[in-house]
Amino acid sequence: MPVVVFSTNQDPFTAVQRELDELRTKYLELLRAHARLKSQTDNRKKLTIAEVSRIRRFAAEGKSQRWIADRFDINRATVSRIVRNLYHAA
Repeated sequence: MPVVVFSTNQDPFTAVQRELDELRTKYLELLRAHARLKSQTDNRKKLTIAEVSRIRRFAAEGKSQRWIADRFDINRATVSRIVRNLYHAA
């Protein structure tokens, strides 16, 4: 935890406010860095609206979820959730 040192001529409120501003700036920098790293490591497949529609159509036609998942390179659970409108609500 940072220690705020007051000089004899300095208003304590101003010193604390300055320290809070510095901490807020550092916090925002860390949030941005985290978001950048997360976006680089996010390996989930992003489906377009058209792909989601095709997945639902294939399911309605009786294609197996395994077949659909293999065709779109996604997990079978994702297919199930799309078909049940848990993902990409219709």
